[in-house]
Amino acid sequence: MNSHPVNASPEQILIVEPKADAIDLLAPLLNQYGFQVQQAFTGQMALVLAQTELPDAILLDFEMPDLNGYRICERLKANPQTRDIPILLIGSKQSGWDKVKAFKIGCADCITKPFEVEEMLARIQNQLKAYSSLKLLFAQNQMLVAEIRKRQEVEQALRLSEEKFSKAFRCCPNPMTITRLSDGTHIEINETFCELTGYIPEEVVGRSAQELSLWVKGQDRDRLFKLLEQSGVVRNYEFAFRTKYGAERMALLSAEIINLRGENCLLALSHDITERVKAEEALQQANQKLQRLATVDSLTQVANRLHFDQSLRDEWCRLTKEGLPIALILCDVDYFKFYNDTYGHQAGDACLQKVARTICRALKAPNHLAARYGGEEFAIILPAIAGDEAFQIAETIRLEIERLQIPHGKSLASEFVTLSLGVASTVPKDGFSPEVLIGVADLALYEAKNQGRNCAIAETYLN
Repeated sequence: MNSHPVNASPEQILIVEPKADAIDLLAPLLNQYGFQVQQAFTGQMALVLAQTELPDAILLDFEMPDLNGYRICERLKANPQTRDIPILLIGSKQSGWDKVKAFKIGCADCITKPFEVEEMLARIQNQLKAYSSLKLLFAQNQMLVAEIRKRQEVEQALRLSEEKFSKAFRCCPNPMTITRLSDGTHIEINETFCELTGYIPEEVVGRSAQELSLWVKGQDRDRLFKLLEQSGVVRNYEFAFRTKYGAERMALLSAEIINLRGENCLLALSHDITERVKAEEALQQANQKLQRLATVDSLTQVANRLHFDQSLRDEWCRLTKEGLPIALILCDVDYFKFYNDTYGHQAGDACLQKVARTICRALKAPNHLAARYGGEEFAIILPAIAGDEAFQIAETIRLEIERLQIPHGKSLASEFVTLSLGVASTVPKDGFSPEVLIGVADLALYEAKNQGRNCAIAETYLN
């Protein structure tokens, strides 16, 4: 089939006629009906024009000077470029032509001279219509062939892609699953998933994670699907899962919604991080232990001096901004050196531990801090506490220590272990440091010792 455009306008007709007067008669007539006319006076000329111009129809006179109509028709039909062009053979009764032979060698129609104009035009239009349909059919066929070829290429590429994906899926060192999004049913799992969970494929495929109780926490699964609804993809989602034998492990999941054979599915890849999580938890516990060792007095288990100093600075800054008061209690175990000399250092350590526990029990607010200030001295930070209330807390602590009735035969203040306490309070302001408060509390403690010990003295610092 030639590549002449379908439904070209105007349609071209090649008149092959040796007589100029006949062409002069026929050409204007065809032009009048909207056809574009080409002329050939010999058979050779007709063969050249037909191949180069590709007309929509050929009116061929049987009696040509060089080649008769049969020969011309045969050669046109033998050429792939011109074989489909309809040929209307024109001949007179006297020329001795054979219409049957003409049809056998490929002529589309035969017109006998003299011809009726209307009849000739009808015959031409019939052939043009048939040829136009043929060209349209050919063009559609070419499009269909191209579409089939393209589809085959796409299918081939898809097959290759699926083969690559399938191979990657099977060989992936991480557990992978494909589940149906509508109901969570597993469609496919890889070998690594089976190794991690302890299941065999037949136990998983066709069942959902809920049926298998894979999720330790149902809320983790619900949150995952909420994230998927928002973006269609989730990366590095941490969750706990359960193996076939009930062991709980941790995994990091990356999942994405894909379309598989027209159905939305979830492609998920996970990484077992159980050992990493255990290592992180152990590290966190170690850090907490180190933090505790760095901030807690090892003997009494209350805050150490370093923690006290930092906490006092932090509370001072906070309360300065809020305009609230702060109180500080410094307390000293009376005649503790005599206690150690009399009962020994082990008894002295036990005594300090009892004192520290008693002080902590007397503090009610979570932000009240008891600390070992040094040796037998303790310090208590009371944020947002004014002088009178701080003094009452100090008295409560003193009385609770007395009630312990820890014998102290060498004390000059009592037959039992007692405390002397200095209380200082103020409203922190910019330009003053917490060391001022410590100095005032220390002076109050000194005064308590001068007054015979086993008492509390309070001072208010007005800055």
